[in-house]
Amino acid sequence: MIKLISIRFSIFILSGILVMSCDRNRNMPGYDFLPDMVYSRAYEAYSENPVFKDSTSQQIPVSGTMPREMAAFTYDVVPENRLLAGQTLLSPELMTMKHVFEGKKLYETFCVNCHGIGGKSDGFLVTSGKLPVKPANLTDERLVQSSRGELFHVVTIGFGLMGSYGATLSEKDRWKIVEYIKVKLQGQPLGARVLAGANPALSESYEDFEARIATKFPRTKGIGPVTSISLGGINQSMVDQGIELFNAKCSSCHKPLVKYVGPAPLGVLNRRDPEWVMNMILNPNVMVENDAVAKELLKRYLAPMANQNLTQDEARKILEYFRTLKK
Repeated sequence: MIKLISIRFSIFILSGILVMSCDRNRNMPGYDFLPDMVYSRAYEAYSENPVFKDSTSQQIPVSGTMPREMAAFTYDVVPENRLLAGQTLLSPELMTMKHVFEGKKLYETFCVNCHGIGGKSDGFLVTSGKLPVKPANLTDERLVQSSRGELFHVVTIGFGLMGSYGATLSEKDRWKIVEYIKVKLQGQPLGARVLAGANPALSESYEDFEARIATKFPRTKGIGPVTSISLGGINQSMVDQGIELFNAKCSSCHKPLVKYVGPAPLGVLNRRDPEWVMNMILNPNVMVENDAVAKELLKRYLAPMANQNLTQDEARKILEYFRTLKK
Protein backbone atom coordinates (compact mmCIF):
# COMPACT_ATOMS: atom_id res chain seq x y z
CA MET A 1 0.00 0.00 0.00
CA ILE A 2 2.80 2.40 0.94
CA LYS A 3 4.62 1.52 -2.31
CA LEU A 4 1.51 2.31 -4.35
CA ILE A 5 1.12 5.66 -2.60
CA SER A 6 4.78 6.49 -3.31
CA ILE A 7 4.36 5.69 -6.99
CA ARG A 8 1.22 7.84 -7.26
CA PHE A 9 2.89 10.71 -5.42
CA SER A 10 5.90 10.54 -7.76
CA ILE A 11 3.63 10.60 -10.80
CA PHE A 12 1.79 13.61 -9.34
CA ILE A 13 5.03 15.52 -8.74
CA LEU A 14 6.36 14.76 -12.24
CA SER A 15 3.07 15.81 -13.79
CA GLY A 16 3.21 19.07 -11.87
CA ILE A 17 6.73 19.74 -13.11
CA LEU A 18 5.68 19.05 -16.70
CA VAL A 19 2.69 21.38 -16.38
CA MET A 20 4.85 24.14 -14.89
CA SER A 21 7.30 23.76 -17.78
CA CYS A 22 4.55 24.47 -20.28
CA ASP A 23 3.17 27.88 -21.20
CA ARG A 24 0.37 29.13 -23.36
CA ASN A 25 2.89 31.20 -25.25
CA ARG A 26 4.37 28.65 -27.66
CA ASN A 27 7.42 30.82 -28.26
CA MET A 28 8.50 30.28 -24.65
CA PRO A 29 10.53 27.10 -24.05
CA GLY A 30 9.25 26.73 -20.50
CA TYR A 31 11.09 26.66 -17.20
CA ASP A 32 14.57 25.18 -16.87
CA PHE A 33 15.26 23.06 -13.81
CA LEU A 34 18.86 22.25 -14.82
CA PRO A 35 20.13 25.53 -16.32
CA ASP A 36 23.78 24.45 -16.31
CA MET A 37 22.84 21.65 -18.71
CA VAL A 38 20.74 23.91 -20.92
CA TYR A 39 22.91 27.01 -21.11
CA SER A 40 26.56 26.35 -21.88
CA ARG A 41 29.12 28.33 -19.94
CA ALA A 42 31.51 28.21 -22.88
CA TYR A 43 32.38 31.52 -24.49
CA GLU A 44 31.79 32.07 -28.19
CA ALA A 45 34.92 32.72 -30.26
CA TYR A 46 34.14 36.41 -30.81
CA SER A 47 32.47 37.16 -27.46
CA GLU A 48 34.01 39.10 -24.58
CA ASN A 49 35.76 36.99 -21.97
CA PRO A 50 36.52 38.30 -18.46
CA VAL A 51 39.10 35.56 -17.91
CA PHE A 52 41.73 37.16 -20.16
CA LYS A 53 43.34 40.59 -19.85
CA ASP A 54 42.26 41.70 -23.31
CA SER A 55 38.71 40.32 -22.78
CA THR A 56 38.99 38.35 -26.04
CA SER A 57 37.87 34.71 -26.13
CA GLN A 58 39.75 33.76 -29.29
CA GLN A 59 43.36 34.26 -28.28
CA ILE A 60 46.14 34.96 -30.78
CA PRO A 61 48.70 32.09 -30.98
CA VAL A 62 52.08 32.65 -29.39
CA SER A 63 54.29 34.65 -31.74
CA GLY A 64 56.39 32.46 -34.03
CA THR A 65 54.37 29.28 -33.48
CA MET A 66 51.92 27.27 -35.58
CA PRO A 67 50.07 23.96 -35.19
CA ARG A 68 52.13 20.94 -36.21
CA GLU A 69 49.64 19.98 -38.91
CA MET A 70 49.85 23.48 -40.41
CA ALA A 71 53.63 23.64 -40.88
CA ALA A 72 54.66 25.76 -43.85
CA PHE A 73 55.23 23.98 -47.18
CA THR A 74 58.52 25.38 -48.45
CA TYR A 75 58.44 24.02 -52.02
CA ASP A 76 56.89 26.49 -54.45
CA VAL A 77 55.30 25.76 -57.83
CA VAL A 78 58.32 25.72 -60.19
CA PRO A 79 59.42 22.37 -61.72
CA GLU A 80 62.74 22.31 -59.83
CA ASN A 81 60.91 22.39 -56.50
CA ARG A 82 58.45 19.72 -57.60
CA LEU A 83 61.43 17.50 -58.38
CA LEU A 84 63.10 18.48 -55.11
CA ALA A 85 59.94 17.43 -53.27
CA GLY A 86 60.14 14.09 -55.04
CA GLN A 87 63.74 13.70 -53.93
CA THR A 88 63.21 14.68 -50.29
CA LEU A 89 59.59 14.13 -49.18
CA LEU A 90 58.22 10.93 -47.69
CA SER A 91 55.03 10.30 -45.74
CA PRO A 92 55.63 10.79 -41.99
CA GLU A 93 54.04 7.41 -41.29
CA LEU A 94 54.15 4.06 -43.04
CA MET A 95 51.13 3.69 -45.31
CA THR A 96 48.81 0.68 -44.87
CA MET A 97 45.71 -0.56 -46.69
CA LYS A 98 43.63 1.35 -44.15
CA HIS A 99 45.22 4.56 -45.44
CA VAL A 100 44.57 3.46 -49.04
CA PHE A 101 40.86 2.90 -48.36
CA GLU A 102 40.62 6.28 -46.64
CA GLY A 103 42.47 7.80 -49.60
CA LYS A 104 39.90 6.28 -51.95
CA LYS A 105 37.09 8.13 -50.18
CA LEU A 106 39.03 11.38 -50.34
CA TYR A 107 39.91 10.84 -54.01
CA GLU A 108 36.26 10.25 -54.87
CA THR A 109 35.35 13.47 -53.06
CA PHE A 110 38.05 15.85 -54.30
CA CYS A 111 39.58 14.35 -57.46
CA VAL A 112 37.15 12.16 -59.35
CA ASN A 113 35.19 14.95 -61.08
CA CYS A 114 38.26 15.85 -63.11
CA HIS A 115 40.51 12.78 -63.13
CA GLY A 116 37.77 10.13 -63.25
CA ILE A 117 37.23 6.94 -61.24
CA GLY A 118 40.17 5.18 -62.85
CA GLY A 119 42.37 8.27 -63.05
CA LYS A 120 42.18 8.38 -66.87
CA SER A 121 41.19 12.08 -67.06
CA ASP A 122 37.59 11.19 -67.88
CA GLY A 123 35.69 12.70 -64.96
CA PHE A 124 32.32 14.42 -65.28
CA LEU A 125 33.80 17.90 -65.72
CA VAL A 126 35.83 16.56 -68.66
CA THR A 127 33.14 14.52 -70.41
CA SER A 128 30.61 17.34 -69.99
CA GLY A 129 32.96 19.77 -71.70
CA LYS A 130 33.13 22.11 -68.70
CA LEU A 131 36.93 22.06 -68.50
CA PRO A 132 38.95 23.95 -71.12
CA VAL A 133 41.67 21.28 -71.11
CA LYS A 134 41.92 17.66 -70.00
CA PRO A 135 43.61 17.07 -66.65
CA ALA A 136 46.52 14.70 -66.29
CA ASN A 137 45.92 11.01 -66.95
CA LEU A 138 47.19 9.50 -63.69
CA THR A 139 47.90 6.19 -65.41
CA ASP A 140 50.34 7.68 -67.94
CA GLU A 141 53.80 6.16 -67.67
CA ARG A 142 55.30 9.56 -66.89
CA LEU A 143 53.16 9.84 -63.74
CA VAL A 144 53.47 6.16 -62.85
CA GLN A 145 57.23 6.68 -62.70
CA SER A 146 56.94 9.87 -60.64
CA SER A 147 57.63 9.67 -56.92
CA ARG A 148 55.09 10.05 -54.16
CA GLY A 149 56.74 13.31 -53.11
CA GLU A 150 56.12 14.83 -56.55
CA LEU A 151 52.42 13.92 -56.42
CA PHE A 152 52.20 15.28 -52.88
CA HIS A 153 53.71 18.54 -54.16
CA VAL A 154 51.07 18.80 -56.90
CA VAL A 155 48.18 18.02 -54.53
CA THR A 156 49.49 20.54 -52.02
CA ILE A 157 50.13 23.61 -54.20
CA GLY A 158 48.56 22.70 -57.53
CA PHE A 159 49.96 22.45 -61.03
CA GLY A 160 48.95 24.32 -64.17
CA LEU A 161 45.18 24.71 -64.12
CA MET A 162 44.83 22.39 -61.12
CA GLY A 163 44.25 24.30 -57.90
CA SER A 164 45.91 23.84 -54.52
CA TYR A 165 44.45 21.50 -51.90
CA GLY A 166 46.97 22.41 -49.21
CA ALA A 167 44.44 24.61 -47.43
CA THR A 168 41.57 22.15 -47.92
CA LEU A 169 43.10 18.83 -46.92
CA SER A 170 45.33 18.01 -43.98
CA GLU A 171 48.84 16.73 -44.64
CA LYS A 172 47.76 13.21 -43.64
CA ASP A 173 44.80 13.25 -46.01
CA ARG A 174 46.99 14.42 -48.91
CA TRP A 175 49.37 11.53 -48.32
CA LYS A 176 46.40 9.13 -48.23
CA ILE A 177 45.25 10.35 -51.65
CA VAL A 178 48.77 9.94 -53.02
CA GLU A 179 49.00 6.40 -51.67
CA TYR A 180 45.62 5.48 -53.17
CA ILE A 181 46.73 6.78 -56.58
CA LYS A 182 50.02 4.91 -56.40
CA VAL A 183 48.62 1.60 -55.17
CA LYS A 184 45.18 1.32 -56.75
CA LEU A 185 45.41 3.43 -59.92
CA GLN A 186 49.07 2.89 -60.83
CA GLY A 187 49.66 -0.59 -59.41
CA GLN A 188 52.66 0.39 -57.29
CA PRO A 189 53.74 -1.50 -54.13
CA LEU A 190 51.97 -0.51 -50.93
CA GLY A 191 53.92 1.78 -48.63
CA ALA A 192 56.98 2.04 -50.88
CA ARG A 193 59.34 4.68 -49.51
CA VAL A 194 61.31 5.57 -52.63
CA LEU A 195 62.72 9.00 -53.39
CA ALA A 196 63.09 10.28 -56.94
CA GLY A 197 66.50 10.48 -58.52
CA ALA A 198 68.02 13.71 -59.76
CA ASN A 199 66.84 15.01 -63.12
CA PRO A 200 69.96 15.51 -65.28
CA ALA A 201 68.11 18.05 -67.44
CA LEU A 202 67.98 20.52 -64.56
CA SER A 203 71.73 20.38 -63.93
CA GLU A 204 72.15 22.35 -67.16
CA SER A 205 71.77 26.14 -66.89
CA TYR A 206 69.07 27.81 -68.95
CA GLU A 207 71.68 29.61 -71.06
CA ASP A 208 73.56 26.36 -71.74
CA PHE A 209 70.29 24.61 -72.54
CA GLU A 210 69.31 27.18 -75.18
CA ALA A 211 72.84 27.25 -76.61
CA ARG A 212 72.77 23.47 -76.99
CA ILE A 213 69.35 23.59 -78.65
CA ALA A 214 70.52 26.27 -81.09
CA THR A 215 73.61 24.24 -81.99
CA LYS A 216 72.04 20.81 -82.16
CA PHE A 217 68.69 21.53 -83.84
CA PRO A 218 68.05 23.78 -86.84
CA ARG A 219 65.25 26.30 -86.45
CA THR A 220 62.03 25.09 -88.05
CA LYS A 221 58.45 26.23 -88.45
CA GLY A 222 57.23 23.36 -86.29
CA ILE A 223 54.38 20.98 -87.07
CA GLY A 224 50.88 22.34 -87.49
CA PRO A 225 48.58 24.52 -89.56
CA VAL A 226 50.79 27.64 -89.61
CA THR A 227 53.34 27.57 -92.42
CA SER A 228 54.02 31.26 -93.03
CA ILE A 229 53.61 34.52 -91.08
CA SER A 230 54.24 38.10 -92.13
CA LEU A 231 54.91 40.13 -88.97
CA GLY A 232 55.30 43.74 -90.12
CA GLY A 233 54.97 46.58 -87.61
CA ILE A 234 53.54 46.18 -84.11
CA ASN A 235 49.73 46.24 -84.07
CA GLN A 236 48.78 47.70 -80.67
CA SER A 237 45.16 46.56 -80.90
CA MET A 238 46.33 42.97 -81.39
CA VAL A 239 48.81 43.39 -78.53
CA ASP A 240 46.05 44.49 -76.14
CA GLN A 241 43.86 41.55 -77.11
CA GLY A 242 46.87 39.24 -76.86
CA ILE A 243 47.51 40.38 -73.29
CA GLU A 244 43.93 39.50 -72.35
CA LEU A 245 44.19 36.08 -74.02
CA PHE A 246 47.55 35.36 -72.39
CA ASN A 247 46.24 36.23 -68.93
CA ALA A 248 43.12 34.12 -69.44
CA LYS A 249 44.64 31.08 -71.15
CA CYS A 250 48.38 30.93 -70.43
CA SER A 251 49.20 32.61 -67.12
CA SER A 252 48.55 29.49 -65.02
CA CYS A 253 51.83 28.06 -66.33
CA HIS A 254 53.70 30.99 -67.89
CA LYS A 255 54.81 34.39 -66.61
CA PRO A 256 55.81 36.98 -69.24
CA LEU A 257 59.31 37.77 -67.99
CA VAL A 258 60.39 34.91 -65.71
CA LYS A 259 60.33 31.13 -65.78
CA TYR A 260 57.39 29.59 -63.93
CA VAL A 261 55.89 26.14 -64.55
CA GLY A 262 56.92 26.60 -68.17
CA PRO A 263 59.44 28.92 -69.86
CA ALA A 264 58.92 32.68 -70.10
CA PRO A 265 57.91 33.98 -73.55
CA LEU A 266 60.37 36.87 -73.15
CA GLY A 267 62.69 36.77 -76.17
CA VAL A 268 61.07 33.64 -77.60
CA LEU A 269 61.21 35.05 -81.15
CA ASN A 270 64.97 35.33 -80.84
CA ARG A 271 65.07 31.59 -80.19
CA ARG A 272 62.25 30.20 -82.32
CA ASP A 273 60.59 31.03 -85.62
CA PRO A 274 57.17 32.75 -85.25
CA GLU A 275 55.48 29.86 -87.09
CA TRP A 276 57.00 27.44 -84.55
CA VAL A 277 55.61 29.51 -81.67
CA MET A 278 52.12 29.60 -83.15
CA ASN A 279 52.10 25.87 -83.90
CA MET A 280 53.22 25.20 -80.32
CA ILE A 281 50.29 27.27 -79.06
CA LEU A 282 47.79 25.68 -81.43
CA ASN A 283 49.06 22.10 -81.55
CA PRO A 284 51.13 21.34 -78.42
CA ASN A 285 50.40 17.61 -78.26
CA VAL A 286 51.54 16.94 -81.82
CA MET A 287 54.56 19.21 -81.37
CA VAL A 288 55.73 17.41 -78.23
CA GLU A 289 55.38 14.05 -79.96
CA ASN A 290 57.15 15.00 -83.20
CA ASP A 291 59.21 18.18 -82.87
CA ALA A 292 62.75 17.76 -81.55
CA VAL A 293 62.91 21.10 -79.73
CA ALA A 294 59.49 20.62 -78.12
CA LYS A 295 60.66 17.22 -76.85
CA GLU A 296 63.73 18.83 -75.27
CA LEU A 297 61.56 21.46 -73.60
CA LEU A 298 59.36 18.76 -72.10
CA LYS A 299 62.41 16.98 -70.69
CA ARG A 300 63.54 20.17 -69.03
CA TYR A 301 60.25 21.52 -67.69
CA LEU A 302 58.45 18.19 -67.12
CA ALA A 303 55.18 19.94 -67.85
CA PRO A 304 53.36 19.08 -71.08
CA MET A 305 51.72 22.18 -72.50
CA ALA A 306 47.92 22.14 -72.46
CA ASN A 307 45.94 22.66 -75.65
CA GLN A 308 43.75 25.70 -75.00
CA ASN A 309 41.82 25.18 -78.26
CA LEU A 310 42.64 28.67 -79.50
CA THR A 311 41.95 29.84 -83.02
CA GLN A 312 44.77 30.92 -85.34
CA ASP A 313 43.60 34.50 -84.94
CA GLU A 314 43.83 34.25 -81.14
CA ALA A 315 47.26 32.62 -81.30
CA ARG A 316 48.44 35.39 -83.63
CA LYS A 317 47.36 38.03 -81.10
CA ILE A 318 49.29 36.27 -78.35
CA LEU A 319 52.33 36.16 -80.65
CA GLU A 320 51.96 39.91 -81.24
CA TYR A 321 52.03 40.42 -77.47
CA PHE A 322 55.22 38.32 -77.23
CA ARG A 323 56.88 40.69 -79.71
CA THR A 324 56.54 43.57 -77.24
CA LEU A 325 58.00 41.86 -74.16
CA LYS A 326 61.11 43.50 -72.73
CA LYS A 327 62.94 43.30 -69.42
